[in-house]
Amino acid sequence: MTPIPMVMSPMRVTILSRHDCHLCHVVARVAAQVQEELTFDLTIVDIDRDEGLRQQYGDRIPVVLVDEREVLSGKVTGGDLRKAIKKARWRNPISRILSRMKLALTRG
Repeated sequence: MTPIPMVMSPMRVTILSRHDCHLCHVVARVAAQVQEELTFDLTIVDIDRDEGLRQQYGDRIPVVLVDEREVLSGKVTGGDLRKAIKKARWRNPISRILSRMKLALTRG
């Protein structure tokens, strides 16, 4: 039986932001610094361009999502972001591995 390669996609970090939000720009810089140490895809989303996001988050920005789960908001430090990413990595690979094992078992 040939082993199934375990290719893991990078974490996705999304910062919900506004164009004129100073704290949002600070959190984006913090995320860019953390990205030099940890591998993840970084996206910054201006909530004013999406009515649904603007209604959902209003003035409660910046908000940081890791793999689409809200993990942080407001003032975010590099340590906070590292901890959130590591926690998400600990949680996510297990479910991916179990899912792939189930797929491999059903293929026989």
